[in-house]
Amino acid sequence: MKSISIQGIKGSFHHEAVVKFFQNEKVEILDSPTFKSLVTDVVSKKTDYGMMAIENSIAGAILPNYSLITKYKLHIIGEIVLPIKHHLLVLPEETIDTITEVRTHPMALLQCENFLEKYPDWKLLAKDDTATCARNIHEKKLKGIATIGSKLAAEMYHLKILQENIHDISDNYTRFYLLSTTPEKINNFNKASLYFTTDHTMGSLAKVLNTLAKYKMNMTKIQSVPLSGSVFQYSFHVDIVSKESGYDTYYEALEEIKTQTGFLHVLGEYKEYKIEK
Repeated sequence: MKSISIQGIKGSFHHEAVVKFFQNEKVEILDSPTFKSLVTDVVSKKTDYGMMAIENSIAGAILPNYSLITKYKLHIIGEIVLPIKHHLLVLPEETIDTITEVRTHPMALLQCENFLEKYPDWKLLAKDDTATCARNIHEKKLKGIATIGSKLAAEMYHLKILQENIHDISDNYTRFYLLSTTPEKINNFNKASLYFTTDHTMGSLAKVLNTLAKYKMNMTKIQSVPLSGSVFQYSFHVDIVSKESGYDTYYEALEEIKTQTGFLHVLGEYKEYKIEK
């Protein structure tokens, strides 16, 4: 049975990402308090894989996670894009009138501001993890306390969904990487994540981007990240999708890019995940 480390506890969006990625396959899930400890679990072989959030469609990229991937030489072997649906979770006997306090992750509070503003008397507390808040409400029978979390958290911790879909923006998605210490051959991969540096000469980055365009590689993401050990120098993470050209063309593009960069690493070759509504 495969084992996967997640950031947070079961019932979190990371847990949901694992469930959706592996579908009906049985896996063992290990809770991990931080992204750094998640990576440590994978590197130490405590688990086979790690499921790590890398960017949100509203909040943007999680830059430290890019650095963790490259620092520990991890490989991306898959991705999943999860719609983030926030619900108001309470004990079964609670009503909207009995709520006095909401405890959840600060990002969940931020993404549900319009709903929360309707209840100015509620005390809002920022906590580390949505699922941990849900578990605490269930285990400690916290009356008058609500959290904002997933449907999975409600099911796992026997809470009632008092209000569904309370997030401000309906198109809210988080992209997750499935990480491993070793690359895995993915049949019929159509997406790749590249990591490289360029010098400071004029047009150096443009040369790489033009090469991708020449070989009909569709760039779906570019992210600059400070280069460790240097001052105001940056590395680049680029995701590309090849739908029109074959593998020969893809490898030709890589060979040309190698001549245009300080170094080029392929962090992963995997299948593009289509967004679920």
